[in-house]
Amino acid sequence: MEDVTSEMVARERELNSLYIVTVVVVLVIVTATFGSLIFAFMWRSQNGYLWGRLRIPSLLWVTTGILAASSWMLERARSFMKAGNQNGFFRFVQWTTGLGCLFLIGQAAAWLQVTHSNVVLAQDKHSWFIFLFSGLHAIHILAGLGGLAYLLYRAHEPASGPRYQMTTRAYTNALAIFWHYLGFVWAVLFVLLLSWRR
Repeated sequence: MEDVTSEMVARERELNSLYIVTVVVVLVIVTATFGSLIFAFMWRSQNGYLWGRLRIPSLLWVTTGILAASSWMLERARSFMKAGNQNGFFRFVQWTTGLGCLFLIGQAAAWLQVTHSNVVLAQDKHSWFIFLFSGLHAIHILAGLGGLAYLLYRAHEPASGPRYQMTTRAYTNALAIFWHYLGFVWAVLFVLLLSWRR
């Protein structure tokens, strides 16, 4: 029995390592992509030519709070998972997913506010950064929501055995790293948009 338990622990460590390495590779690519855009943003902001006035929609403050709350919900879900409470785990993953969807809806509404604020791409060629930053981030959020949907599918009924639970735990840990990192990336992008030269 001890041999089986130690084998399962070793297998879970391997699975955790595999999933986390995969997420780290993905995040290196995400960082390189956003890093390039941030560099371009900062370089272009040094040139005042056509660097127009942009009002950041107050809705972006709300969506930033929503994304932070979704990360907190995912951490609560993980604590339920560690305690073996599948119902609590499932419920908080639902909340995380719902808040992620609400974040995207809020971002889309913020886009509409920007397009109706008399700052259009033809008048201010630099205003496209708000669309580029939030649009590219939204694509990554959609990927995260896909991962959360898969997690909901896995956890919607009682777990079938320790191997199933082990895989779910490893997957949840990797997904949490990805989701929290997206929150961090949005915080950086939001600060950049707030510091937009006026």
